Formats: sequence, C-alpha cells, structure tokens
Amino acid sequence: MSIQLVIFDVDGTLYDEKTHQVPSSAIAAIKAMKKKQVRFAIATGRAPYGLGKAIDSLHADYVIADSGGLVVDQTGTILWKQDIPYTDVCSLLTFAQEIEAGLVFKFPRHMYIYQNPEKIEWLLGQMNSDIGREPFIFHPEQDRHFLELPQCASLHGDAKQILAFAKNSPLSFQQFSDTGFDVAPAGVDKGKAVTRLLQLLQIEPADCACFGDSYNDRSMMEACGRRIAMGNAAASIKAIADHVTSDVDKDGILNGLRYLRIL
Repeated sequence: MSIQLVIFDVDGTLYDEKTHQVPSSAIAAIKAMKKKQVRFAIATGRAPYGLGKAIDSLHADYVIADSGGLVVDQTGTILWKQDIPYTDVCSLLTFAQEIEAGLVFKFPRHMYIYQNPEKIEWLLGQMNSDIGREPFIFHPEQDRHFLELPQCASLHGDAKQILAFAKNSPLSFQQFSDTGFDVAPAGVDKGKAVTRLLQLLQIEPADCACFGDSYNDRSMMEACGRRIAMGNAAASIKAIADHVTSDVDKDGILNGLRYLRIL
C-alpha cells in the first residue's frame, strides 16, 4: 500500500486560526510531498474563492469545498456539485429567522450574509485575513436564492434547537463548533465528496490519507484508509484516528506526513 492522495482540512489543520497563517513547516512539507508525486487535496466548509492567499499558494490539485457540495480541480473546473433545493433554502431561512440565528449562504461566486453576522463566529476573522472582504456580501434583502441556488450554508445559533430542526430536515447538518453548523444538500458531506473524488481518480481508500481536527471532519476520515488527527483536534476525531500528530502550530502537518512515511 502506498499513499497516492493526501487530503487536508483547512481551519485548525492546515491553517492556524490564531496567526491566520499556514505554518512554514507545513508549507515546506507539502512542497516535499508533491515532489514525491503524492497528490494533494483540500476538504473544507469554505467556498473555493474563500480559501485565502495562504491556502491558494499551496496549489492543491483538488478542492472539496462547501462541506462536500462542490469539487473542483486546480484550474477551477467543476468536477461535481450539488445545490441546496429551493424549497430547502426557504425552509432553512424561515427556521433561522425564527431562532434569530446567524446565516450565510454560499453561492458559486460569493457568500451572502443573510442575517445576524455578529453570531457567525468565523466571519470577522476571515474578512480580516488574507481572504479579504470581496467574497462577502451583506444581504439583508435575503433574496439571492431567487436568482441562483447555493451549494452550502453556515448556520449559527442554539445547538439544541438546530439539532432538533435537523432531525426533521432533508438537509445534511455537520456541527463544527458549539454553535456552528455547515448545512449541505441531503446526502452531501465531506466523506461522500471524498469517495466521489477517489472514484474519479481511480484511487482506493486504502491509498488515501487525511488530516482533520473538527466534528465535520468525521465523515472525511471515515472515507479514507489512513486517518491523522491534529493534536488540537476534538476528542471524537482523535478517537477514530490512526495517529494523533502535534498541534497545527507545533509542526503537526510535518510530523503527520513523517508518521505516514511520505517524508
């Protein structure tokens, strides 16, 4: 068995959210990995235009974006996507209004902040990072979905209320923090997108490794043959990992790739 593809989550895995940078050891490790002809993919709840210069500069071969709702190659060509159906967009919006949740819909070219931006825990950090403000559109009119459909949403509010709503919703809810959820079309998550990508590339799961840290990385890790949890990962992610590397800011990517004997 030889690793042909390594998939990395972004926030808390490749990207240090405290410094808003990719650690230099991770940059060097990925460059060395690519020289060995091991392909490199990113799997994230972010949109492909919302990765930022630090992540873009790594030149991933593939990006699984929008929590699995969109897969693109390094040229931006869409390999696969799935929209949230219009009726489900409306249902989610109504619910978010009822509980006064923060709500962002991620469309093909921009993120539209529909309501309560102060509750969206990652928003300010990303806007002030190397992503910049261009991808973010404050949209209190809440009508962009009349023109086109989103591939993903980010919902922020009381977790108990959201989980209760999710039980009766056809949408896929992936919790990534105490109050934050990625929302995707039914049957869509990082893991299913990984499986689709592996099928397209004709790579067996046993020949794919992944790195993750958060709740929403679970399905991705279950789809890969080798699973590396960051030292700063949630306990539930560490529990299903083959190996726990060091923290993102303590050479976690470098040490994990060494464990896999890629470097």
